[in-house]
Order: sequence, then C-alpha cells, then structure tokens
Amino acid sequence: MTWYITALLYLWKIFKEWLSTMFVLPFTNTDMLWLLVPIWISWFFAEFFQEKIGTSMGNALTNSVVILWGSIDSTRQTIRLIGEGVLNGIWDAVLRFAVITVIFLYGALIVVLGIRGNPIIKKIARVREITYLFVMFVPIFYNALPFSFDHIVAAVIFFPLFYFIIELVNKLMPNPKALQEDLEKSSGNSNNSLLEPSSIENPGMRFR
Repeated sequence: MTWYITALLYLWKIFKEWLSTMFVLPFTNTDMLWLLVPIWISWFFAEFFQEKIGTSMGNALTNSVVILWGSIDSTRQTIRLIGEGVLNGIWDAVLRFAVITVIFLYGALIVVLGIRGNPIIKKIARVREITYLFVMFVPIFYNALPFSFDHIVAAVIFFPLFYFIIELVNKLMPNPKALQEDLEKSSGNSNNSLLEPSSIENPGMRFR
C-alpha cells in the first residue's frame, strides 16, 4: 500500500472520529450534555446575533467566562474519575490536567488582556473558537472518548473546515432584525456625532 493511500485512510479514520465527537458523543452521556447544551445554545445566539459581523471586547470578555467555567468543570470531572478508579494511569491524568491548565490560562489571558483594553481579544476569543474547543475536548474529560494523539490531530486539522462552514453560513444568512437595528442605531449615532457642539466650535478636533 502506497504512502498516500495510507495517509488518506488515516485522514478518513480521524475525520469519522471528528464527526462522532461533534455530533454523536455528546448524546451518549447526559452529564456531558449539562455542559455542552448551554455552550451550543450560547454559541448559536452569539454567533448569529452578536458576532455575525465581528466581536466586541465585551463579548470576548464574556466568552472568557465560558472558558474558565468549562475548565473548572473539566477539573471536577477528572478528579471524580481518579477517585472512582476509572483513571489508573498517571500519565493519562497528567495529560488531562495539562490540557485543562492550558485552557484555563487561555481564559485568564483573555480576561487580563481585556482589562488592559488590548483589542487582540476580539480575534482570539470569538465564541466560535471557544465552542469548538469545548465540543472537541469535553468528551475526553467526561471519559466518553480516550485521550489520544489522533484526536488532537483531528481537532487541529479539521478546525479550518469547521470555521469555513460557519463563516459560509454567516455570509449566506441575512442579518437578523435585532442586529440590523443595532447597526442602524450605531450608524445614526456616528453621523450625529459630527454635529455635536464641540465639533462645530473647533472643527480641527475632528481630525485629531
């Protein structure tokens, strides 16, 4: 068997695992749904009603709360599995806590950057990325899926596919009425600001 056939078979294998993680595994564990369902619902409304044309710093900071809470819940689940004797391997537990630590630090970094007013959080803390992160890794922390290198590879490789599909849906869907009204109000306020007395008294201030 040639190498490219082997590579294609491997990609097909991890693609099926990726699809199962996204759409099948969440329904195999009711406890897991208590965390994932609110994340999915929050993603839907935030994606298409708040972040359809971009993410504000306020939204990004709100999204960081989901990261922090999800990492805390993942820690709780990992400790429970260790206490019940489900996780016997030391390295399995270490790797799980390592991933949880990275996720928690990601959320904490967003909070710190947001408090400092750094606009980069509008690019690294969209609800889309956060939802994907937890949908891919929560099944591992709830022991619905083994912690494997293949799973991490699948999560990384197929993230652009997930991102592109959501972006395409965003482009094809018309703006919701609520979002359209917010945009019109924002545009109106921007136009009215040109007529403020301070701008009339000193026109040069507009260009500073």
